[in-house]
Amino acid sequence: MLRPLLHFFLIGGLLFAAKAVYERGHSEGPRIIVRIPAEANPAEVERSIREAILLREVRRYGWDRTDPIVYTHLVRNMRFIEPDTPDDDLVLFQRAVEMNMHAHDPVVRARLLYRAGEALAYVPEDQVPSREELEAHRQAHRDRFEREGRVRFQQVFLSRSKRGDALAGDAREMQERLSELGDARPSGLGDPLPGLRTEQSTTPSDVKISYGLDLWRVFEEPVTGVWRGPISSVYGLHFVKVIDTEPAYVPPLEIIGAEVRADRLREIREELRKERMAALREAYRVQIETVP
Repeated sequence: MLRPLLHFFLIGGLLFAAKAVYERGHSEGPRIIVRIPAEANPAEVERSIREAILLREVRRYGWDRTDPIVYTHLVRNMRFIEPDTPDDDLVLFQRAVEMNMHAHDPVVRARLLYRAGEALAYVPEDQVPSREELEAHRQAHRDRFEREGRVRFQQVFLSRSKRGDALAGDAREMQERLSELGDARPSGLGDPLPGLRTEQSTTPSDVKISYGLDLWRVFEEPVTGVWRGPISSVYGLHFVKVIDTEPAYVPPLEIIGAEVRADRLREIREELRKERMAALREAYRVQIETVP
């Protein structure tokens, strides 16, 4: 918990304080030179500028020399370059830094940019959403938290592997028997299938995963009280009768509070990241040098 808080004070505190000083009358802010390929498009140029600013900041505070992943990676690099060296890890790391390896290694670069991004997205305590705010978020974005409706149905299955060439004829006979069954349960009819029960409740999505698109379409547009089939799946033929349906719904906050909180925090982090990055971008004087 301490490390993200430290990141926030470093990037979120000191830099914005420096920006405030700059805005009060200093004629020049931090200056940085960014070298960009001549063929880069505007989006690539802006990304390069943002990354250059963030990398300057993490180096300014020494994260490239204190991050454990950077340390391990550079030591591994040095041991590859100098496989017979008797030096310990610390000496190798210091030598890698002296060689400026940390400034050019793509793994180190990605790690430091990740840490900078996490720092920019740090959520201070006073911006953590309250229960009331979470409930408002749940209501405002019901589509994000909606649970799929369920269907209760009866099913009779005929196995393709068991019945072979007789499957089509058996299906015609089963269709006639089911049409005469009325409201009675189809107990004892059909073949066994793992997970299959005479009557069960599930979601259309689960049916799609278990049996395929053809059976799923029956539940996407359910007609209650009527036997439908035969419907083909990879296993064989199915006859189904929908008994009733339950509509889609959004669970109360007591049940999905963690999910709602994570979703709202994701939004807040993205807002803070953009806001803080914009402040950093404004605080810097950027000189672009085009390279071949």
